[in-house]
Amino acid sequence: MSRILIVEDQKEIREILEEVFTRELGFKHVTFATDGLEGFAESCLQKFDLICTDHGMPFLNGGDLIAAIRTKPGINQHTPVIMVSALIPDLPVAIKGMEGIYFLEKPIDFNRLKRYVKMAIGTSKNRKDLIAV
Repeated sequence: MSRILIVEDQKEIREILEEVFTRELGFKHVTFATDGLEGFAESCLQKFDLICTDHGMPFLNGGDLIAAIRTKPGINQHTPVIMVSALIPDLPVAIKGMEGIYFLEKPIDFNRLKRYVKMAIGTSKNRKDLIAV
């Protein structure tokens, strides 16, 4: 595991996620975005092994971010995504039905987060369309 994009508007949660992803899960390169538009821009610039996004953010919410990444052919179109939100039950069915997305409710259960990361990365390593970094 090498590169992750964390899209989260709350600084405290970004810092906690950075700690978990770098120290406990071994990610070497962490890129941050503070809203969905910035996250989409970053997803167009570099390949990530995983994207972790909040749902409720300014400018472009997490669901719309995922839809934009999945529908625009590009380097992260098939990158696994973990969406962290208190609003998981209220997400549109179209988002819940997309492939390669794991949903995690707030407050964050970090053991579950770690399991989802391992499942997501394991699944993506088996995909032929994954671009190695």
